[in-house]
Amino acid sequence: MVTPQFVNVGAGSTLDLQTLKATGDNASDNVQIQVLDAYGRTQVSYDWNDWAASTACWVDGDWNPVEEVSISAGQGLWVMGSASTQGILSAGKVGRDDVVVVLRNGGTGAGNPFPVSIDLQDIVAEGDEASDNVQIQVLDAYGRTVASYDWNDWANATACWVDGDWNPVENVTIEPGQGLWVMGSSTSQSIRFSSPTL
Repeated sequence: MVTPQFVNVGAGSTLDLQTLKATGDNASDNVQIQVLDAYGRTQVSYDWNDWAASTACWVDGDWNPVEEVSISAGQGLWVMGSASTQGILSAGKVGRDDVVVVLRNGGTGAGNPFPVSIDLQDIVAEGDEASDNVQIQVLDAYGRTVASYDWNDWANATACWVDGDWNPVENVTIEPGQGLWVMGSSTSQSIRFSSPTL
């Protein structure tokens, strides 16, 4: 899971898909961006291609350049690659406002939308019945959960992310652009990434 760390230059809090670039060896036809539904299934996908159009770009299933697709600030994307030398490069301006990602019943791709590391506890779950119903998961390359943190407002003095023993999670850093799979129970819930002091 990855998340762009910038927004479009000018107004708005989105980023055009074509401002993201696939990098690395053999990226063409080997790097794909997927948007996942609440169950982790591919809803839509875009392939990086350097031969079907005049310049390298994201293409659809018919090899046509993708147009007018925006990525929201904080939106997590599932990115498939064929080597650890490949990556996604984002460019634009640094967002200066908090970023709120609305959840749903099931999973939502989200992530650190800022070009600096943030502490897990600087992400806040909000909304109806968020306690014990919002969970952040870190996924491995196969989509398996390797770490999970639950939002809880009753086991400790203040609401925070807790581990499986209900202890506040400490020393967990979310890196710039690191994507997360966030489980929620309704669209009335969200997570807020507080804008860091830059």
